[in-house]
Amino acid sequence: MSRSIFHDKRGVSEIVASLIILLIVSVAGSGLYAYSLNAFSSSGSSFLLETSGREERARERLLITTVWWNVTTDYMNITVLNYGKIELAIDAVYIDGTQVSVYASGKGDTMAKESIVCVKFTSPVSIADGQTYEIIVVSERGSRDVVCWKA
Repeated sequence: MSRSIFHDKRGVSEIVASLIILLIVSVAGSGLYAYSLNAFSSSGSSFLLETSGREERARERLLITTVWWNVTTDYMNITVLNYGKIELAIDAVYIDGTQVSVYASGKGDTMAKESIVCVKFTSPVSIADGQTYEIIVVSERGSRDVVCWKA
């Protein structure tokens, strides 16, 4: 007599079935645990990085002390004082909302604590005598100072 697989009346015992289910649940639980550790670790790292950046910005202080414009060379010069607790570097200058694109000096230079730097550039807007301009200087960490300057 030959037996067919489909006509076999025997099944898997309850103990073997319980062990298989326990194995499946354990593997799924371990995978979920490993995934959650990785997810929480990366979110914790990004939180620490963001907090560190905010702390550095809080310790960073800059002040525009002088603005002058050389009519003959058409260069603007801005003197910036670093009076904060850490070094900083100038990342961008804006005049009336327009970003400066051509720098002669000063952009990206590291300023030690309690030092000054002269940022020299070509103005992105036309400068007219008697007009008032809003000048914004921004550091690489995002700190800024704003001054209204009359030409």
